[in-house]
Amino acid sequence: MRNALIIERPELQSMTQRYGWKSVTFFFWMFYIYLWVPLITLVVWLVGVKLFHINMIEFNGYETLVDKLGLYSAIILIISIILIGWAEVNRMRFKNKLRRLDNNELSVGEVAKKYNLEVSHLTLLRQKKSVKVDFSNKGGISEISEY
Repeated sequence: MRNALIIERPELQSMTQRYGWKSVTFFFWMFYIYLWVPLITLVVWLVGVKLFHINMIEFNGYETLVDKLGLYSAIILIISIILIGWAEVNRMRFKNKLRRLDNNELSVGEVAKKYNLEVSHLTLLRQKKSVKVDFSNKGGISEISEY
């Protein structure tokens, strides 16, 4: 075989080519599995219908459901009363109360002083669309760069 159509030399491919073709292969396998989903869903649904029929009709499971319906209803009622009561207590407790503190705007000078920056430098940084700020372990600014 002097001119083989399939070349088995993956070391000659770049990383981009290898990962690119692996991604394409993965995509088509996922698409293939996706095509099987309706049939799998039908089979699972039929099994569920069969199990429902066995448990509820043949083993008289509906009688147990009817017996427990009162208990289930009482539990739902108790949980509802607790949650609605809790919401009402909080509504009364926080009614007409301003819970948020007044947020005063800080001047550029105050912010610059807090972080040991020059006011002109901070003004320039505020005009940028985005910047990256690195902090030291002590909480001070260690580096600022455009992002």
